[in-house]
Amino acid sequence: MTFLFPARQLLRGLGAALLSAGLLAACGGSTSRVDEFRPARLIVLGDEISALVDRDNNGNGYNFAMNGLNTGDTTNGTIACNLTVQEIWVQRLAAQFGLAFKECNPSALSEDQLQAYMLAHYGATVRTLEPQVDAFQANIVHDPLNNKDLITVLVGVNDIVEIFKDNLNFSAEGEKVAEAQNRGAQVGALVNKLAGLGPRVLVSQIFDVGLSPWALSQGSAEAKTMTSMSEAFNTGLRLALINDGTKIGLLSLNDIVANLDRYGGYNTSDLACNEDHVETINGVDADADGYLDGGDALGTCTTATVTSDTAATKNLWADGLRLIAPLAQAQLGNAAISRAVNNPF
Repeated sequence: MTFLFPARQLLRGLGAALLSAGLLAACGGSTSRVDEFRPARLIVLGDEISALVDRDNNGNGYNFAMNGLNTGDTTNGTIACNLTVQEIWVQRLAAQFGLAFKECNPSALSEDQLQAYMLAHYGATVRTLEPQVDAFQANIVHDPLNNKDLITVLVGVNDIVEIFKDNLNFSAEGEKVAEAQNRGAQVGALVNKLAGLGPRVLVSQIFDVGLSPWALSQGSAEAKTMTSMSEAFNTGLRLALINDGTKIGLLSLNDIVANLDRYGGYNTSDLACNEDHVETINGVDADADGYLDGGDALGTCTTATVTSDTAATKNLWADGLRLIAPLAQAQLGNAAISRAVNNPF
């Protein structure tokens, strides 16, 4: 009996010490601190939602989501690619880590600062993702992918359009939906492979293509089919991911666009950069629904060539399928920053 009381005191003291250590850990004490991941490079894969193109090799390229103009130059369309309000989502993400793209380098930053690499391009589909990776890996100018890299992946909208139009290989709606889910799973598998090489990867689900003006112009039943296909693509992607938060972060452009469409108070039917704009600028015909098949044509759309005075800030869609930068692009960029900073990478 003489040892019970001291033993009880010892246990109480030990319990208090453990509790204290637990509280310190919960408050971010040094015993459980996770260092913030700060990438040395950003590699961008995917389609035109994420793309910058420097057509004139002057470090002042254009995007496919509404381009801004140099201050005071509101008539001749001289693009200013570094205007914060017109940045696409990957530019916002790059800036968070002090990185920049050579495609948008009006300040003539040094090569050391140009550590954001643009592999995304207009018209990309799931089958072009791996060649984008191969092109980066094969470039001897820089090191191969490693654990200091952050990769973004956003692709699939062009796949939905391609599958929808392909009645030869996918004649029934069920076949189109199944193929969409298969392509989403292919993206997930590639993301897993990339993460296995060391980099951290941010991958986004696509928006509901059935909400787009182009899809709605095909008819209500057709738009519903594309909604089902978009959902299947996102499901295939999500289920394929090894998404434990340590190397892969999942974003949802779908949620962002859906919320803007329903609750944002934006113009979701009129196109800011429609066929009339394209014909006026460079004589390229577009489909009657405003789906601009030419990447260079859409790249000429600026705040000075929009279809109304409020289009650049109040319209959700640049053309029938592409989103305007200040709205969905900005929100996706903010979500990507939050995930990159707060995930336990």
